[in-house]
Amino acid sequence: MTAAYPLADAEGFTNLHGTQVVAIDEDCGTLLMLGHPDDRTVLAGTSAHYRVLYGQRIRPGRALGTLLPHGVRRTWGRAVPGGDNCPWHTEVTAPDAQHAGPVTLVDVDSLDAEDIAIQEQCPACGRASRTSDIACSPGRTGYSRVHNCRFCGTQWPSADAYRVCLSKVRTRSGGDPSGCFGCGCTDTWPCAAGCRLVGGGRPIAQPLCTTCLAQHTPETWQALTAAGYAAAESDEQRDRWIYTEALRGTEPATAAAEWSERRALTRQRALATHQRDAQPQGLQGDDPEGRADLEGQYADAVRA
Repeated sequence: MTAAYPLADAEGFTNLHGTQVVAIDEDCGTLLMLGHPDDRTVLAGTSAHYRVLYGQRIRPGRALGTLLPHGVRRTWGRAVPGGDNCPWHTEVTAPDAQHAGPVTLVDVDSLDAEDIAIQEQCPACGRASRTSDIACSPGRTGYSRVHNCRFCGTQWPSADAYRVCLSKVRTRSGGDPSGCFGCGCTDTWPCAAGCRLVGGGRPIAQPLCTTCLAQHTPETWQALTAAGYAAAESDEQRDRWIYTEALRGTEPATAAAEWSERRALTRQRALATHQRDAQPQGLQGDDPEGRADLEGQYADAVRA
C-alpha cells in the first residue's frame, strides 16, 4: 500500500485570503483548498489564484454564476506520492481515514478569464480597458495581444508590454522577405483561401497579396509606407495599430502619432505600477535618485 500523508504537508500551496490553495489535475482545471471555507472565501481564493498566479481576471458570466451551486465540492482527502512530473496526488477518502483532512475542490475548468493589462482608452468610444487577450488583428500575420472594449466591442492592438519586465528583450521576426508586405504571407502559406502574391510596383514597390491589396486604396498603401509600416525601426504591434486605424478611416500618419502617444502613456502607467510594487523592497517613490535609476532601466528595456 502506498504511504499516504496529510495534504497540509504537501508542497505547492499558496496562502490566499487565509486559505491554502493549489491547482491540481493535468490541465489545472481544479483548485484544491485546505479546509471547508465558506462560499465568500471560496470565491475570493479563486479570484486571487487567477490574479496572483496567472495575472488574469475572471470574467462574470454563466460559468461564474453557477460555480458555487455546481462547481464546489467539500469533502475529505489526503496526499499520496506521485511520479516524476508530480510529487503528490490527491486521494479523496472517508473522514475517518488515516491522514484525511477537510478539503474543498473547486471546478474552474469552465471559467472564462482575461489578462490584466495596463489601462488604455478605446479608440472608438474612449472607455478605459484594463484587460487584454490573444487574437488575430488586421495587418501583420499571427496572434498578438489586443484590447477588447466591453462597451462597444472594438478590438485594438495593445501598446508595449502588459506587464513590466526590466529584462525583457523585444524581438521582431523578419518573416519571408519575398512575402506580402502587408501581412507576410506567401503563395506557399497564404493568409486566406485563394490568396496569391501580386508583384511589386503597384501601388507600392513591395509585393502585396490579393487580400491585403483589396483592403486599402492605392493612396492608403502609399500613406502606410510613408508612415513606416513594416519598417526596420517599427514593431508588429505598431504596424497592426496603424493598419487597423487605416481600416477605420484614420490617416496612417495620424495613427502613427497616436500610437506614439499611447505607448508613452502606457510606459508611464507601467512605470508607476512598477514603482508602487517595488516600494516594499526599499524603493521609495519620493527618492529622486532611485526614481531616475528606475526610469533609466525601464527606458533601456523598452528600447531593447
